[in-house]
Amino acid sequence: MSGPVLVRPARWRERFGVLKLARDFHAAAGIPFPFNPAHASQAAQRFIEDPDKLCLVLEVSGVLRGVLAASWSISPLAPVRLAQEVIFWVDPQHRGSAARRMLAAYEDWARNQRCDAAGLAALNDPRVARFFGAAGFKPVEAKFLKILG
Repeated sequence: MSGPVLVRPARWRERFGVLKLARDFHAAAGIPFPFNPAHASQAAQRFIEDPDKLCLVLEVSGVLRGVLAASWSISPLAPVRLAQEVIFWVDPQHRGSAARRMLAAYEDWARNQRCDAAGLAALNDPRVARFFGAAGFKPVEAKFLKILG
């Protein structure tokens, strides 16, 4: 990485940059639904503007290279506040310490929201599981998806 590296909240005017990163994540993840830019743009705007949501970006030399979006809710099983990441993507050439800084910022946000725990999702990639484990996250469930229709 060259130039200044910042992890910070996304700004409203950056929603199209966030949208591009979300599209890159969608393509790399092999999600079995077509990417919908209009829908994703509205979601990005909500995560940027809503105080109960988070949209962090990784900025390298003035260019957005990563995004982490999350929200919190009360668990339906216990009276605890849970933070949950919904997208975490860093361009492959900018992974490493910057991605760890994004995770740390996510944890700080969750603590500031008075969350009791913070969650992450991994898309069946053992490298991601190792990265999350090294950051202190432990597996608690596996999710499965079946396309209906």
